[in-house]
Amino acid sequence: MKTKLLLLASLFSIASFSQTISTFGSDPMTDFTIVNATSGIDQSPTGTNTVWTFNNLTPAGTNIDTYAAPTAMQLTTYPGTTEVLSITTQDGTPTVSDFFLKVDGSGTSITGVSQGDIVLNYSTTNAFIGLFPMSFGTTNSGAVAGTFTYQGTSGTFTGTATANVEAYGTLIIPDATFPDYSAPVTRLRIDQTLSFSIPPIFNNIGTLTQTTYYYYDNTADNLAFRYNNIVLVSGFLGINETSETFERNTAVTLSRNTSETTSFELYPNPAKDLITIQTNNNQEVNMVRIMDVQGREVFASHQNLATISVSNLQQGMYFMTLETSNGAFATKKFIKQ
Repeated sequence: MKTKLLLLASLFSIASFSQTISTFGSDPMTDFTIVNATSGIDQSPTGTNTVWTFNNLTPAGTNIDTYAAPTAMQLTTYPGTTEVLSITTQDGTPTVSDFFLKVDGSGTSITGVSQGDIVLNYSTTNAFIGLFPMSFGTTNSGAVAGTFTYQGTSGTFTGTATANVEAYGTLIIPDATFPDYSAPVTRLRIDQTLSFSIPPIFNNIGTLTQTTYYYYDNTADNLAFRYNNIVLVSGFLGINETSETFERNTAVTLSRNTSETTSFELYPNPAKDLITIQTNNNQEVNMVRIMDVQGREVFASHQNLATISVSNLQQGMYFMTLETSNGAFATKKFIKQ
């Protein structure tokens, strides 16, 4: 049960730019290192120009984020879903958790969560996160409702979900092996409170409260660190559990020196027909890959390209990854008009 609950944290992974969250979702194929905080971390500072320092983080596992379009069966079960985020735990026997998202012109909402024998279906009222980009100071709060299943027990739930871009500043992660991570970040806080029932007789059989913090590297425009705390209490189901997880983006926080060395700019952005690549210090490009938001490769080249035609791409968000002559990688988002 505990392992399943921990992975609920990934429901709310997002990406940011400066003091604004640009889109709901980490970059496709983002690797995370699950860490233990042996001496704890202080996340109480909030507001503007905040400094967080997370000490003594030790590796405990790995996760990877991927995206795909919903299958016909998933779309029937979770109406309105436009994309599915899958979190795969790599260590030991791989386990996969699926998070169902609805992204349209009105914003981004959560339609469901499925992990092992825990299923939350927000079929009555989706959990609305917000219309992106979301700037510092933005708060969205509303009701959520739907159905749940757990180990053969099924019922309904009601509650609230609140998303608040409530802090920005500097995140510092001292590291014994790599150069210390220190970068400007923007933080999103998500709070969710659910009450479970089995109608028509067993009402309010348990509660779930969840607080998540997500720190987004303003330079890499990707999630740098995510934290989740869940308290689940149900005398009816025999559960009284508190669990928390800490994850750092492996590439962003452990290899920031590499990321900075291989930084590049894309222009124009948004782009309609052609997009130009300008690398830091005019480094030679050995490889270019473009992926869509579902993790599908739509372009690849091993030539030293300065300009790429994107006229054949559909409108939307894409991710361009470069490998330079020194063997290092960097990724940036761009919009195809």
